[in-house]
Parts: sequence; structure tokens; C-alpha cells
Amino acid sequence: MSELPGDGIVPRLERIADYLTYWSERQPDALFDESEGRLRTYRQAEADVDTCASALHAAGVTRGDKVAVLSTPRAEFLTLFLALSRIGAAYVGLNPAHTRDELLHIASDSGPVLLFGQKEHRGRDYTSDLAALHREVPSIRESHPLPAGDFLTGAGGTVPSPGDPREDALVVYTSGTTGRPKGVAISHRAFAEGCRLQAARLYHPGSVTLANLPVSHVGGVMDVVSVPLAMGGAIRFMDDFDPAAIPGVIEESKITLWGQIPLMFQYVLMTPQYADADLSSLKHIGWGGAPMPRETLSALRATGARLTSVYGLTESCVAVAYNDETADDESLTTTVGRPDTRLELRLAGEDGEPVPPGTPGEIQVRNACLMTGYLGLPEETAAAFTEDGFLRTGDLAVARPDGALTLIGRLKEMYKSGGYNVYPREIELVLERHPSVSAAAVVSVPDEVYTEVGVAFVVGTATAEELDAHCREHLASYKVPKRIELLPGLPLLPAGKADKAALREAALKCSAAPST
Repeated sequence: MSELPGDGIVPRLERIADYLTYWSERQPDALFDESEGRLRTYRQAEADVDTCASALHAAGVTRGDKVAVLSTPRAEFLTLFLALSRIGAAYVGLNPAHTRDELLHIASDSGPVLLFGQKEHRGRDYTSDLAALHREVPSIRESHPLPAGDFLTGAGGTVPSPGDPREDALVVYTSGTTGRPKGVAISHRAFAEGCRLQAARLYHPGSVTLANLPVSHVGGVMDVVSVPLAMGGAIRFMDDFDPAAIPGVIEESKITLWGQIPLMFQYVLMTPQYADADLSSLKHIGWGGAPMPRETLSALRATGARLTSVYGLTESCVAVAYNDETADDESLTTTVGRPDTRLELRLAGEDGEPVPPGTPGEIQVRNACLMTGYLGLPEETAAAFTEDGFLRTGDLAVARPDGALTLIGRLKEMYKSGGYNVYPREIELVLERHPSVSAAAVVSVPDEVYTEVGVAFVVGTATAEELDAHCREHLASYKVPKRIELLPGLPLLPAGKADKAALREAALKCSAAPST
């Protein structure tokens, strides 16, 4: 790989709090973050984190302990996260959008010793929810509201060494489509290394990043917060995702790095404010988690910013494949880019052996950033790795001649129709190439003749008959969906991906309905 912009500038450090110290010594008066109208310099943030770390230590939090934080993207969250890193404890993010039952599951499963939480968000009062967590989760010794002014008065004394960087830095709960979310444990060293790798790729002087993703998710904690910190940049927090306000924030704060999921970009582009805003400060626009519609891509390209898509998952921590700034529209909409040559990635067949280009295989990755494991689930952790240490992502892909990877579905989504393997993402890509289609999702249902057949759910203005003819033109007959349903929009998971479980349930109900 050729030299990246941040090579020789972004250092390799053991934990994310070390980056705050590193940059505060070199640029103490540079802007660190902006949150709810308050601006902090690196010097001020270093002092705030020192105070918070001392207060945590005084409250009995020691290395290896976990602390749960219910917060929107804001400065208080980041101060706590970095203070926990500094003392060797682990952060557990709680999403304000979760129900009390979901919050209880995460808190009970992770076993935090302290709980911090906002009192209110979007009109929801969290007082009773936080009280229930404190009451029903035996591990929680204390709970404190955010902002944590009263808690910080307990600061005093020195903070001991944070200990082994291989211990947990954070636990992120996956939003799976089935079963209870699992806690993905990521070590201090793995997290810091992932931030370094991505910061070296995205580095540009004077960077300012928009941070409005949930801080219970690796994207919200790492990609738009900790990666900018690793490159010595500034972070502009938005307490909520407000499509109409984002263009003004980009203009006012001179945002240079804007990362969202594709659906978020679509919402912003639909606002009248977007057309009127000065977006000339943007240097990088990035996304992951779902395919980008072509019309959205064209609008983003008009800003003049460099466009890139990334591929990674919570368990991998770091992004392992990128579409770089030279990628054309076809690559950006149909592939996740080429593997990062600094990391190991292979496509493996059912026998575990690497597959040749053009053959579907599971993406498997091995690097220093991978999760430690699923919290409290040793059997599931063991099953997630191969014998030689590669993480099984469960994602199926095909390598193109240029090395770019096209995702064709999840390993568990693949189905057999008439004895043939069918990959839903291959069908979705064909449907999305139709000029009157903006989104598509394919699931399988049982069939008496073919064992399984596909059902396509499509958002767009084309008719089912037109789409069937389009599929037959570009796909083998066994891949053509048996039924095509038109929807005004797809049900989505929090990460912006189509909710395949909900669609499969809908497909099964339609299949079971009596004919009229």
C-alpha cells in the first residue's frame, strides 16, 4: 500500500485516552470538541478527563470494572469514556432509544458497578428507568445523573496505572435480528489500534467531524469520535439526528468529515436547508452499514468532497475494506471496496479453504483489532473464530478482477432453490440497477417444489411485472424471485440495514394466506 496521509503523524498508542494526552501536549489550545454551544480546547478536555478519572477512582472504580452510560452524543459522554480508558475500566453504552426491558438486559448482562444517565431526551423522562436499573441490577453500586457535576466533586488524589491494555475498553451490544443482543468486548489496545489505522487513512490537518451517531454503537464511539481524536482533530457533537439542522451545522462549524449511514444522508438531502447551505468545507464523506442509492451518491459527489464507503462490523472493530476516493459510482454502489492491505482478509468456502476470484466465499479477517469475544459466551466466542484465528464475519462476498468485494448476502441468508445456492444480495443488486428502484431486499420462504424460493420487497415506481422481466434478463431463472412486493419503504434496523426478519415474517404470512 502506498503511504497514507497520516503515516508518520498518527502515533501507535496503547489506549484511546493516550491520544488525548499526546495531542494536548502538542496543540493545547486547539479545538477539541463543541457540544451544546460549549467549546473545549485539548487543554481543557485533558483537565476534565483527569478530574473525572480521579472521581471514578475515588468512587471505587478500578481496572477491569465496567461503567454503564446512557447518553446522546455529547461532551459528557466523551469525558467519561476517556476517563474510564485512563483508569483501565470499560465503557458500556446504553441507547436512549431502547426500552426499559432492553436497557435492563444490557445492564444485567454486562454487570456495571456505576451507572450514569441523562435525565431526559426527546420528551422521555429517564428518572424511573435509571432507578429501575439501579434497583434491579445487583452489580450497580451507585447511579448519577448527567451532567455529573455533583459526582465530580469527589475527585481527589492520584489515579493508579491503568494496567494491561489487553483488558476490555468497551462492550458494544449488537443489534441482531434474532435473539437477545450479545455484548462484544473490545480491548483498549485493539480499539486504539483500530482508531490509528482509520485515522492514518482519513488524516487531514484541521479536521472537524460531525458526531451524531448513537454512542452505544461502535460507529458512534469510534468512527466519528475516537478516530478524529486519534488524528488530533475536533469533534462537533449533535445531541440528536436532525436532518434539517445538519446543513447549517456543517456550514457554521466548517465540518470537514461527514460520516453517516446511507438513510441518514437521504433524509438530509430531502431538506430545503441542504440546497441553501455552504458545504464547501467538506473534504471527506463516508458511509457504511448499507448500500448507497445512486441518486444519493450523485448529490453527495456534487459537494466536491472525497467519497468513500467502508466495510467492517462490531466484532472486527476496525474497517477492513474501503472504496477509496478514486472509485467510480458503480464501485461505490455495488461494492464495499478493496481489502485494507495492512490487515488480513480472505474469502473462504464451506471447507474453510480460500476461494478463487469470482466465487462466493465468507469474509474472514485476522488482525490486532478484533474483539476479545462475546461477553460471558465462551462457546459463541469460539464459534466466531477459525482454528487459525480468523474472525468469521458471516458475510458472503465475491472478489471482482480489480480486487473490490461485492457483498452477496449473509451466510445464514443463503438459500437453496431447486438444488442451487442463491444469494439474496446478488438479486438485490440487479433490482437496484433498475432506474425506477431506490431500494430492494430479498428473503426466502419454503416452497413445496423448489425447497425455497425468493420473495423481493422493492421500493420504487416500477411494476412487479417490469421488475420480473428485468430480473429474467439479468439472472438465471432459479434466482428470479417467485414474488415481488412493492412497498413505500423498507423496515429498517437501528444501523440502517433492512430488517430481514420482519420482511421474512411478512413474506411467510403472504405465502400462508389463502388464494382469492
